[in-house]
Order: sequence, then C-alpha cells, then structure tokens
Amino acid sequence: MSGKHARNQKTDPANAGESTSCERHNRPKAVAAALVLAAVCALAAPATREALFSLLSRQKTASAQPAAEEQAGEKDAGAEVDKGAADPKENPAAADGEDKTPLETGAAASMATVTSDAGITSCAPEGFVDTPTYQNLESAVATFRASGYDMGFALVDLSTGRSISYQADKLFYPASSCKALYCTAVLETTGGSAASTSGETIQSCIVNSDNDAFRSLLKTYGYRTWGNWLSSYAPESAREAYTYNYPHMSANGMLGCWKEIYRFGTSGEAGSDLLTSCLAQSNHSAWGGLLRDRYTVWSKPGWYPANEGLASTATADNGIVFSDCGDYAVAVLTDAPSDFDALMPVLDALNAAHGKMCGGSSKLVLASRGEGAAA
Repeated sequence: MSGKHARNQKTDPANAGESTSCERHNRPKAVAAALVLAAVCALAAPATREALFSLLSRQKTASAQPAAEEQAGEKDAGAEVDKGAADPKENPAAADGEDKTPLETGAAASMATVTSDAGITSCAPEGFVDTPTYQNLESAVATFRASGYDMGFALVDLSTGRSISYQADKLFYPASSCKALYCTAVLETTGGSAASTSGETIQSCIVNSDNDAFRSLLKTYGYRTWGNWLSSYAPESAREAYTYNYPHMSANGMLGCWKEIYRFGTSGEAGSDLLTSCLAQSNHSAWGGLLRDRYTVWSKPGWYPANEGLASTATADNGIVFSDCGDYAVAVLTDAPSDFDALMPVLDALNAAHGKMCGGSSKLVLASRGEGAAA
C-alpha cells in the first residue's frame, strides 16, 4: 500500500486489540519451540544442525516473499491511480471525444476572469483555463495567426454572462456580415412595416448576401437609419455608417449588435419572424455549416478576397447559437481573404469552449466528422 493511501487509513480499535491478544496468546508456544530447537541443535551433529537452520531459513523466506510481492503490487497500483488522479490531462477525452476534465459549471460555480499569455480573456468557472478544451482554443488561434492573418472575437452566454474574447476592440472590415445588422435596423426603425414593403429584398440581402438588395435597402431607408442604429450598439462604427455601407467594426461592437438581434428576434415584435427566418437559412455560413445539423443557428457571414481602398480583405461570421447548454452570441472578424477553411477550426474550438464552461458538449465537431481538429 502506498504511503499516500496509508496516511488515509484509520486504525480499527477492535482489530488492534484482537491482534495484540493473539500475539500474547502465542508467545509461550513460541518460547517453548525455541528451547526445543536449541536443545536439538546442541545435541545434533554439525551436518544435522546445518540442515535444520537451512530448512528454517527457506521457510521464513517463502512466507515473507508473498507478503513482499503483495505490498509491492499495492504500491504499484496505488502509484498508478495517484498518477491518473493528479493529472487528468493525461487522458482527458473519453471515446466520444468529450473533454472529461472535472469542472464545476453550475450556477454556484466560482468564477474567474483570466487573460492568458496568448491574449485570450475568459470570464468562466475557475479551472476552465486549465482544461484541454481551452488549450485547444489557444492552439486554434495560434494556427490561424501563423497563416499570417489577424482576428478578433467575442462570445457571451446570454443566460450566465460567461464569456471569451480576443482582440475584441480591434477594428476589422466586416464585409457582408453587417447586412444582417442593417436589415434589423430597418425592421426595428419601421416598427416591422418593412417586412411587408421590402420583405423579399430583406430576404435576398440576408439569405443570399445580395449586394443589389443591400443597395436597394440603403436607397429606400437611408444611411441615417444605419448610423443611428449603430450608435446604440456599436458606437465605434456609427460615424462611418452615416456615409458608408460597410463600416469597420470591432468584435465587441458586432457582439452588441447581435445581442440586440437576439432580443428583437425572440420578442415576437412585428418583423422579427421574417428576420429570424432569414438568419436561420443564410447561405455560405461557417457557423451554419458547423452546427446547423445539431442546433438552430442565426448567422450572417461576410468575405472579401482583395484589398481595394476602404474595403480590406475579410472573412467574418457572426450570430446566435441555440446550443445544448444555453444560447450564445458570437462575433468573429478577421482580415483573412475569403478563407473560411482557415477560420473553421477557430469556430469549432469556440463552440467547444462554450460547452465546456457552461456544462454542455465540449466535443470538436470537425474531429467527429473526420475532418480534423485545430492543431
């Protein structure tokens, strides 16, 4: 038995008393046997004495060996158990791919706000940053950055407020991902009447990311609608929005817009049904491709392959995921030139991280599909 387990073992007073009693009962017999052996040895010939002592030695050795082997076995087994208990990262994932590292995620969980050396900030249950799921997120971001791209992201669980972010105040070109925001602004500003007067145009703008539809809406409802709405949810972008279709945005600003989209979309207000129907079937969405076979996903991607004046390169995807452990809003903006393949492992790692810190699935979807996971 290992020292660690021995320290935890309590002595049973009843057993201890019984052992002492047995020792006292057998002591006279042992003394008598020793005297007989001494007398025989004294009278016997040298060869006989040597044979007797040899036999006695072999019996003592034989009786001691199984006890020693048993103790060694207990020690080895204890050491192996201790090793597994001391470092759960040695084998954190079960056969189903879930991260099994213990983590308290209930409402009473102790929370910690931590910014890692990699620059990722999390407000999550204590111990979250020590899990393989979190480390995989760091690895996914590092791999994306190693490709020469920059990024910013922000994710928040809409019930608990638990969050993850990276360079969330840095401005990026959002490309067509901002079309969902403009359509929301139009529907809210008109009290939902735009759903009947411009419903098909809004649908084309969001579902198919149609540029002509976007320009048509801007011509009808104007840039003031755009700038005024953004001033409430992404103020860093509002000034540019009064004159420009695609104002630069931060992940925090984009997240603020999607939190309002979530509020409006779940409110039952006029026009909200049209908006959510379009967001749930948006084409070319990386979030949709990753998760729509499991969850409802409202999203709007954006991409741009070349840097032309105000329009920088971009790959972005933002939205709401109705996951197994709570709804979350997420914004991911990058300067990658239309490279969703590079972005997908980061989205996968973010979804798994949300699941881990909120008590849901932490499985990496790409790995489960055999498409590989973040390196």
